[in-house]
Amino acid sequence: MSRTVPGNALSQGCPGTWHLPAARRHCDGKHCLEAQAGLLVLRWETGALLTLADVLAALDAIRDLSEGHLLPLVVHLQGLSGIDVDARALLVEGSLTSRIGFVGTGPVDLVLAAFLEPALCESRYFDHPEAARTWALATSPGN
Repeated sequence: MSRTVPGNALSQGCPGTWHLPAARRHCDGKHCLEAQAGLLVLRWETGALLTLADVLAALDAIRDLSEGHLLPLVVHLQGLSGIDVDARALLVEGSLTSRIGFVGTGPVDLVLAAFLEPALCESRYFDHPEAARTWALATSPGN
């Protein structure tokens, strides 16, 4: 079960407690997506192997929280165990965001980001969430 939450309560099935107090968010099983001042932030459950169903659920959340706008997205890759081929195909063919900043903490995360890099929107890998956020929010191409 999933739901979009307008304020303070955690959604059922939420894998994390990192949410800002008043942020709109959508949590469903393996992911939590949060809308933050012109930006979406996506976190995956630690140890998750992403399947096509997981990615479809996250894309539905992106559609819901972006309200028809192409917003930048910061994706936290830390702790993922992998992404199956069908899930990757959907991710690189989709264009629901204006740019994606991937955040990771090691070589596995870097490989996962490289696996997703051919996406239709501009993307870049970062070691620090704030750097990803700053870049994602920049409006000039190539920043």
